Amino acid sequence: IPEMAPPAIYGEPKISSGAEGNVILEVVVTNAIPEKSQWFFGDKEIETNESFIFTSSDEGGGRKLLKLEIKDFDKPAAGEYKVKFFSADGENHATFNVVAGNAPDFHDKPHIVQRDGGNVIVIKVRAKSHLEMKAEWFKDEKPLKFNDRVKAVVKKDDKDKDGFQFLLEITGPIKEDEAKYKCVVKNAEGQNQQSLNLVFD
Repeated sequence: IPEMAPPAIYGEPKISSGAEGNVILEVVVTNAIPEKSQWFFGDKEIETNESFIFTSSDEGGGRKLLKLEIKDFDKPAAGEYKVKFFSADGENHATFNVVAGNAPDFHDKPHIVQRDGGNVIVIKVRAKSHLEMKAEWFKDEKPLKFNDRVKAVVKKDDKDKDGFQFLLEITGPIKEDEAKYKCVVKNAEGQNQQSLNLVFD
């Protein structure tokens, strides 16, 4: 019998806004039995009903996506949410701090653009927000230090009046630039993030 590992979180728990003012909490877990998962708001367990809908789906590779949709999100629903998930012989949990209002949203997946014959590599994140927002960049989970070679650039998004492009420009890329980069975009009402791995062939 293979030893069961305790369940673990894969990647980062995510908070996003869905249609019609819904808020969606998602976390991908490994080694968990989704049917046993329990969701909590503060220290109170949530029952699934018309305001809270739980789903889980198989992401492949032993990963399961646990999802809570909060319908018609309003300020009383703001606060700390937690999901506990279980394996045959262990448990773990993920927490979500849901703030009232609209965190920034992303237009598409982050992508990499090369300029100047590959001498400049640009990681491009497109976000929109009804409030002023700012971006913070991380490299392998640590705040990124900028220098002459690595710069953060912000510009208006030409395709969306509420949107901005947050660019990370790396000039003369070197092996040490290979890493997982994360861009956390914040406004007064919340934050959202995207990440990608930069690997050179």
